[in-house]
Amino acid sequence: MFLFPQMQLWEDISMRSPAQQMACDEAMARFKFVPQMPVLRLYQWAKPAMTFGYAQRLSLAQTLGEKCELMRLWTGGGVVFHGADLTLGLAIPASHEMASLGSPAIYKRIHEVLVLALRELGTPARLVLEEECLDGPACFQSPAKHDIMDGNSKICGGALRRFNDGVLYQGSLHLNKISGKAIAARLAKSLIEFSHQAKVEADASRLVLERYGTREWLELR
Repeated sequence: MFLFPQMQLWEDISMRSPAQQMACDEAMARFKFVPQMPVLRLYQWAKPAMTFGYAQRLSLAQTLGEKCELMRLWTGGGVVFHGADLTLGLAIPASHEMASLGSPAIYKRIHEVLVLALRELGTPARLVLEEECLDGPACFQSPAKHDIMDGNSKICGGALRRFNDGVLYQGSLHLNKISGKAIAARLAKSLIEFSHQAKVEADASRLVLERYGTREWLELR
């Protein structure tokens, strides 16, 4: 089972700041590609960082006490510690049938296919059970509905943002020695190399100046 018949893949090896990472995801999601199809950006972190959901308070993230850079997401979700994790930014255009689903259904569908991909790659992944769900600010200590588990440990969580041009999913996969490209190959029947990096990076630079690199964004709540 594939999530998409075709998907553009951006294996982003650039070492970016947290503000640049978030700006790239938003710029990619907003860019009107021709032809329109989903785009998956895979990336890792130059140094440890912590992201927190759009609706969360900065003071809450600060109470977790990690000595690393903080960055507010454009999507929702909880506080996520980044270091060796593989991060996924998936942009789904509004023209795709999946974008018309409700947010819980989109999240579930993405993670169902990720579970299948991880199992094929040798990880006994599964969706979280209802009785395992916990409330809490730290994402990976608080499994939520449709998150991904390996045994008793949460290994993947994510968040969505719906907007006029489509949907952005941002997910964090905490699993050693996993091939991002191998996962991508199981999400789409056909992969096309992403070729709009220069335009997206230019838009991302503007977003860093206007939003993600500002104190106002960090202290929004």
